[in-house]
Amino acid sequence: MFPDLPGPPLDTRTLLFATAMVSFVMAAFTASVARSMPEQARGLRLWTLANSAAGVAFLLYFLRGHIPFGLSFVGANVAVTAVPALFLHAQARLLGATPRRRLSRWAVGLAALSVLPALIDPHLGWLGAVVVSSAIATLAAAIAHLMWTDPQARTLASSRFVGLAAAFAAAAVAWRAGSSAWRAVQGMSFDIHATAPAHTISLLLGGLFLVAASVSFMSTVHELSRRAISERARRDGLTGVLTRTAFYDEARQRLAAQPDLRYAVAMIDVDHFKRINDGHGHAAGDQAIVHLAREVSTNARVGDLVGRYGGEEFIVLLDGADLGAAHRFGQRLVESVRQSAVRLPNGLSLSCTVSAGVAEGLPARAAGSLDLEQTIALADAALYVAKAQGRDRVSSALDNNGLHSASA
Repeated sequence: MFPDLPGPPLDTRTLLFATAMVSFVMAAFTASVARSMPEQARGLRLWTLANSAAGVAFLLYFLRGHIPFGLSFVGANVAVTAVPALFLHAQARLLGATPRRRLSRWAVGLAALSVLPALIDPHLGWLGAVVVSSAIATLAAAIAHLMWTDPQARTLASSRFVGLAAAFAAAAVAWRAGSSAWRAVQGMSFDIHATAPAHTISLLLGGLFLVAASVSFMSTVHELSRRAISERARRDGLTGVLTRTAFYDEARQRLAAQPDLRYAVAMIDVDHFKRINDGHGHAAGDQAIVHLAREVSTNARVGDLVGRYGGEEFIVLLDGADLGAAHRFGQRLVESVRQSAVRLPNGLSLSCTVSAGVAEGLPARAAGSLDLEQTIALADAALYVAKAQGRDRVSSALDNNGLHSASA
């Protein structure tokens, strides 16, 4: 096929065999990586299956003429259709998207059915070529769509490359499906036993795409793992909410990016926390903190920031809230904690209450506005007013000089 190249003969069968071996090596590599990355193991296992299917397909194409026809034609085409289906599922798992199982099942199922008539009459092989190519083109287009539309994928540079490569592959394979259908309409012969140059080239291009996609896939795996490690460092180990430093960093970034944002801050503290530790042990105190973190997160809205300020004290940035909305949030939280119970490690339950202080932070451009630290200081002062007035209540900071408290 390439007679003018120096060195060993670079014929079609050699390339098919080499591509099969590369696919098996990549499958072994991703399988070993899956054992060391449990968080990404499901996606990596699917990608291992995709590489294995590719290796099987290229090996069967290589062995055509030396093994039973049904195995070399039917088995190879089903395996090669399974590759983009598994790749689509692997990418979806990796990104946390919903796998398109129905599309994959239909594509692989139709491909399998379309190659069966060739077992009766080899001249009907064109039907398999058209359907298999169409199925692969559809799955490749679905991969490109996932890479370009998924919110998390759009933050990854490697996803854009995979999307472009998948779109190119979809167009190339769709062209092959159209050309095969055109040849059938024109009555041209279809030699199913021969490895046609156009077929071989499309297979080799698919192999190159597989290698490039594997490199990009592993790049995505490592980037997502790096982000997960970074995110864990920003989270409190006991409760899972933001650490104090991470809360300040994210709150400042948000307020700097939205100078017209109106917001409120809530400070929350467990009442008589020392009594819980002294009377029930530090494990019970930890459970009370975890319980409060869960209650705060449940009562907060999706866009609000929740952080552990220190010890048994929590802080919430209420996005777009005024003082009234912040006070209502505090009332809901105080009442919810009062009506719930902390389950202790020994199986018993414990009742506890919390106090809260809230303050409003006006937009940075507004007259008399306070910065984040000043607003937090006001909310903290309001919290101590709530405690001084009997605990189990919320207190609101009306302005720079006044405080208003009310029982929840």
